[in-house]
Amino acid sequence: MAGSPSDRTIENYVVTSYWYNVGNMEKWRLLFSLILVTFLAGCGKAPTEAVIEPSPTSVEIAIPTDPPEPTPTETPRVYTLPEPPLNPTHYKLDLIFNYYSHFGSVTQQITYTNKSSQPMGEILLVVPPKNFENSYNQYSLAGDRVANFREEGIFTWLSLTSPLQPLDTTTINLSFRIYLPEHPGIYGYTNQQANISDWYPFIPPFDEVEGWLAYPRVVDENNIIVGESIVNEFSNFEVNLTLVSHADLIEVAASAPAEGSDGRYSYKLEHARAFTFSISDSYFEHEVVQDGVRIRSYVFMNQIEQGKQVVELGAQAMKLYGEIWFPYPRELVSIVVGDFLHNMEMDGLIMISYGIFDFYNGNPDTDLTLMTSHELSHMWFYGLIGSNHALEPWLDEAIATYSELLYYERYHPDYVDWWWQVRIYRPAPAGYVDSDIWIDGGYVPYRNAVYLKGVQFLHEIRQTVGEGVFFEALKDYAYTNTFNIATRQDFFEAFSRHTQTDLTPVIAKYFQN
Repeated sequence: MAGSPSDRTIENYVVTSYWYNVGNMEKWRLLFSLILVTFLAGCGKAPTEAVIEPSPTSVEIAIPTDPPEPTPTETPRVYTLPEPPLNPTHYKLDLIFNYYSHFGSVTQQITYTNKSSQPMGEILLVVPPKNFENSYNQYSLAGDRVANFREEGIFTWLSLTSPLQPLDTTTINLSFRIYLPEHPGIYGYTNQQANISDWYPFIPPFDEVEGWLAYPRVVDENNIIVGESIVNEFSNFEVNLTLVSHADLIEVAASAPAEGSDGRYSYKLEHARAFTFSISDSYFEHEVVQDGVRIRSYVFMNQIEQGKQVVELGAQAMKLYGEIWFPYPRELVSIVVGDFLHNMEMDGLIMISYGIFDFYNGNPDTDLTLMTSHELSHMWFYGLIGSNHALEPWLDEAIATYSELLYYERYHPDYVDWWWQVRIYRPAPAGYVDSDIWIDGGYVPYRNAVYLKGVQFLHEIRQTVGEGVFFEALKDYAYTNTFNIATRQDFFEAFSRHTQTDLTPVIAKYFQN
């Protein structure tokens, strides 16, 4: 493909100063929210300095005052989830982790089948921990077809003894250590938690035309990671975790439910994008069940009440999205306080900044309500309906941001106008929806285009085709592309199956390509 390889190690952000009801805030709280520069995207990496938001622009789309009544389509269609992909890559990971020393020893086995129609002479491994200096120490790498390998930054190219033919399978074995950096983010540790995401070598998706969908992370002039560059295929995970040193004091949040006790746990997760841990000796847990899904929070001592409230917010979001898209098919979703100033989704687990928890006052016009609804929508649009986050980030981030509006329309219609003004128009939407992580200007133009113009685009589509068609087409898109890496073509084909309306003028208004 045109790009070169990337990773997903860091998140996006939200300028929290815009997400509070500023007119009712005390001056010290406004000051703190200005410090909490978690840019206006639902998912992000930590910035090195504050970004001053541009002035609001004129409103381009009418702001609805009341959620319109859905208009049913003529013939309701019955949808079923597609069968998971055949021959998924299987990751077997055994992690022995010392929470207090911040390092882990890992043995890994990757079982990979060539699902393309082309013989493969090489296989690419992406090793995200290499984004952090001295964080990854590899002891061995071997396989039944591995002749040799070469390392290029976070990429390791495996040369094979003979080409891997279509539908042939090979096994790769690694042993390595990870040394978590002292870094407030989804890979690293603070004095309150250790976060272990994007922590093992993986094989990216292979596209018949573009090749390996792997790219280097993009950092702008303010040293801010722009978007997400790691693209994972749907794979099966078998993970064993052994905690050493005071295992009885430690709680583990993970992408899947655990089996075991006394510091020895095993996990299985099928048809997933990745597997993540967040580990702490300071977590307090609370859980509710919504439509068969366990929604569990992990928070620090001073957020116990918010930990109880966030699972109620989560239950509302999961119920709504289960109705709009399809019922969530997994058993557990974890909501974890992040000891950092940004927010991020992982498969089966989301992290929301401690600052957002700390300032939650129970009202809908707060960051915790926004972020919970945003990040949990990613359990569908990322965790189950894949896309290329580097080239077409709007396919999950614009939809996730628009899902916030759907949440407010359902549960807090009196705050819909507030949402439009604070979330969308105040930060000034600009640019093209189909921008990628290499957009000129870095993070802020990326956010304004992908997230904010993306919301305007989706809303104009909704106004153009009508309520019934809009939601039926999105449901079609969600069902049809579950367990797949979807593209914009898949998105628009879903709409073409439900309407003859010419969307070309709308697309031309918001898309550069």
